[in-house]
Amino acid sequence: MSRREKIHAESVKRPNSVLYFISYVLIYPLLKLVFHLKVEDKDFEMPKGAHIVLANHNSMLDFLFVMLAIYPKRLNAVTAQKWFTMKSLHKLLPAMGCIPKNMFDPDIRSIISIKTVLKRGDGILLFPEGRVSTSGAYVGINKATGKMVKKLGVPTVSCYIEGAYTCLPHWRKGLRRGPVRVTFKTLFSVDDAKSMSISEINDAIDARLSGAEGALPVTTPFRTFREKKLAEGLHKILYWCPICDTEYKTESFDNEIRCNACGTSATMDRFANLNPKTANNLAPKRSSTSPNPPHTAFPSSIQEWFKKQIRHEQDSLAEDMEPLTECVIVKMPSETSGGGMVVKGEGVVKLDPQGWHFDGELSGEKVNLFFPIETIPAMSYNHNEDFQIYSNGKFYMFVPENKQKSLKYVILAECMHWKFSSITQMTPGNAGYV
Repeated sequence: MSRREKIHAESVKRPNSVLYFISYVLIYPLLKLVFHLKVEDKDFEMPKGAHIVLANHNSMLDFLFVMLAIYPKRLNAVTAQKWFTMKSLHKLLPAMGCIPKNMFDPDIRSIISIKTVLKRGDGILLFPEGRVSTSGAYVGINKATGKMVKKLGVPTVSCYIEGAYTCLPHWRKGLRRGPVRVTFKTLFSVDDAKSMSISEINDAIDARLSGAEGALPVTTPFRTFREKKLAEGLHKILYWCPICDTEYKTESFDNEIRCNACGTSATMDRFANLNPKTANNLAPKRSSTSPNPPHTAFPSSIQEWFKKQIRHEQDSLAEDMEPLTECVIVKMPSETSGGGMVVKGEGVVKLDPQGWHFDGELSGEKVNLFFPIETIPAMSYNHNEDFQIYSNGKFYMFVPENKQKSLKYVILAECMHWKFSSITQMTPGNAGYV
């Protein structure tokens, strides 16, 4: 880390009070109107002085749900580096006190920034899952989270967000009106964290942020307020049919998702349940060489379908498997602040049990890059666009020739980390990675 980068990390600003006020006046009423945003236990008092807030991450608006729910208190939020490259955000995010972080990659700069904020007695907001959940299921946290909480030695608060995934799913554009609730609870006091092991701390975080802990309020199933185009875009994440074992034959429209290979379809209701509409009574179409067992029970939810899809991909992995190969265009952050992601080269990526390999050209030079599977515990991506790797302080955005496979490569890479890495960096969560 250069001296310049260290000075920058140590100079992270407090969130701008004027911007916070404007956001509260303009955006909070909108959140109340569209999502009936409700803060449970309004008598809960945030710790005075330095503290950490850990929240689950099911939508792109989670940042606003948390920050506006505790107004006028302000938090410095840790945010993925990629958002700082965008022209519309590269000035706004620093003004809001956001801290850039290379996701799933050791980042000394972000640690220094966090310590700077805590040292001056302010609060930090973290989404320890590291990315928005694709299916709405809790995806687990990096095991280093427990170590960080223990080492920083400040009170830790949990923020559990309910309903955001149903209203703002990651796989479609726009939003759907429905109720969102936010619950704050004390997670650890300083003495609690000192007396607990790192694994105990991680287990407690998992229990709270997954909604499994009994201390959370019991609520009715979450729903949307209208039933138009509920399933539109769902095929982007549910690309595999659990009935006939085919891929990229699903399509979604209005309230329905359908497999065009076997004809099976289901409607999604406003509680996000999947209700079979057409049951194909024929045996699943499978090749004689397919390692996957037959699948006949139709999933009752997005989470169940996605979990089956993960296991389908896990079944295809083997130590002696042929590398998966794809031609890609590579984008990296522009040297110009706020210049976005720009094309830096192209080449071929290969994924095997050892990790990711890239052979091609970057910035006019031929390169050969290797990202060990041990260092890629999880990945972020854009649906039908690209998949992303943070490594050694650099951010690579790979745009595959077949953009539809972006999510498949992410799932395969994460499955490989669980199956072939000697040390897994993430806690299991509920998404299905084991």
